Amino acid sequence: MSDADQRASLCDAIESNCAYRDELARLRDDVARLKQDALTDALTGLFNYRHFDVVLNQEMERVRRSGSPMALILCDLDHFKAMNDRYGHEAGNRILQSVARIIDSQLRKLDIACRYGGEEFAVVLPGTSLAQAVAVAERVRAVIAESVFELPSGEQVKATLSSGVISLTDRQTMLPAELVALADDQLYLAKEQGRNCVVAPAVRGEQEQDAPLVTATEKAALFSMVAVDEALTDPSAQADDDT
Repeated sequence: MSDADQRASLCDAIESNCAYRDELARLRDDVARLKQDALTDALTGLFNYRHFDVVLNQEMERVRRSGSPMALILCDLDHFKAMNDRYGHEAGNRILQSVARIIDSQLRKLDIACRYGGEEFAVVLPGTSLAQAVAVAERVRAVIAESVFELPSGEQVKATLSSGVISLTDRQTMLPAELVALADDQLYLAKEQGRNCVVAPAVRGEQEQDAPLVTATEKAALFSMVAVDEALTDPSAQADDDT
């Protein structure tokens, strides 16, 4: 037992209002606050990249153990550099804070929203299919597109968000960096398609979503088998051979 614990035990035995116990309570609060600060982005109040990295690893491991899916959304504010250049960094920070609040307001308590870096955000959605995650991303996009953001100068501006969505099931094996890269590929496509949109792999149904596609080699083999079968069963082809 540490000296502080010994003093606290003695304090409890003597009186309910003890300076040592009050000091321990303050120290516990300070430690909890420091832990929270280490996981939180100071500007937006969302979790930071360090926490995202930990949570993503944990959730991917949970998918492997439980068989329940998860999804990842990567979001990026459109033309943010241009807004920063035009209105200033303070205005850009105000927009980032407002967008972060909107993202957080559209999620469940178990979802984890993080500031991924700069004007980019990441959302980890436990127990969520691809179709469900796309619906969440679209809801967030629509709310932001409909919002008006007031700058420190009093000027009001609009902003839009592009998102890439990917899911993971227990039938897939990949590293966290690979999952992030896949989501980033979808985000890139969203930018290429004109921004202010959500892009994800085609949803073919939960049972079919991760089924492998037929390769070119397999297609060629199938077509050759069909051609042979037709030649054997086609009377006209057989008559030509006889002549």
